[in-house]
Amino acid sequence: MGEAYLDFQRVLKSFLNRGILLSMVSKNQESVALAALENHPEMVLRPGDFAGWRINWRDKVENIVELVSELNLGLQSVVFIDDNPAERARVAEALPEVLVPQWPESPLSYAAALYELRCFDTLSLTEEDLKRAQMYAGERKRRAEARVFTSLDEWLKTLMIRIEVEELSPENVDRAAQLINKTNQMNLATRRLSPAQLRDWAAQENHKMWTLRVRDKLGDSGLSGVLGLEVRDGHAVISDFVLSCRVIGRKVEETMLATAIDYCRLRGLSEITASHAPTPKNEPCLAFFRNSGFEEIETHAFRWPLSKPYPVPEYIQVTCGDKPRQLQNSL
Repeated sequence: MGEAYLDFQRVLKSFLNRGILLSMVSKNQESVALAALENHPEMVLRPGDFAGWRINWRDKVENIVELVSELNLGLQSVVFIDDNPAERARVAEALPEVLVPQWPESPLSYAAALYELRCFDTLSLTEEDLKRAQMYAGERKRRAEARVFTSLDEWLKTLMIRIEVEELSPENVDRAAQLINKTNQMNLATRRLSPAQLRDWAAQENHKMWTLRVRDKLGDSGLSGVLGLEVRDGHAVISDFVLSCRVIGRKVEETMLATAIDYCRLRGLSEITASHAPTPKNEPCLAFFRNSGFEEIETHAFRWPLSKPYPVPEYIQVTCGDKPRQLQNSL
């Protein structure tokens, strides 16, 4: 029977190499459970394999909701596996968005049951998929560090944030398309485009598309942003403004705007505009633009005159291509 549990853990661990996050909700004493994960010689999974956990005696529904919020995911992304039918029934009833598969009684069937779940199938994997567990481990460290500071800016200054801006290329187009198609919260237009469609759009005259990779002292958040720009009759329109929820609130949004504005100012354009296409999930993007300093010229439509630069924090290091570059308008 012990080998069956090991096989189950091995399959779960293999999911990390497919970009699938592991999280844990358990009714137990946290210190005891984590010590067992860390030190038990027959444990395959270790605390570092989990993007997050809630180990306490509270209702698992409450813990799932809290954990999903912490990880900036949607409940529709969750698959809840539990050997207790009462817990499965409770979660299925309270959280209908969560997939709760029936689970075999015998541990001998656990590994096979995981393989039979088609929800984990993927057609392709990006570099970010393969490193997703590491990225979320970094996020856990950032949250812990942030609690020490009373000021967001003071905390961000310590992170040593570095942003690499690159034009769309064969090397990054798959991840850019994945980000555009999967991101809901910080997504201006919520366009859904295949890699081929993205390449075709960017290849058109007066179209520009950049990707942004975000790193800091605690790790690499990967390719986290996509910025699309279209030049029309002396002014520019932001067509795509997409940012992974993992890096929201770290001034990456402002750096994206500064990148677009810097590009347009150098080309003598008059203004830059952006139109927010509302969806049930992209309210955070609208809220950001309303607090960005852009003028809301009509509902969901924003404008920035290119006669003035856009302020970005001086503690963010921006690299364009392979050369370090200080945006013209840094504070």
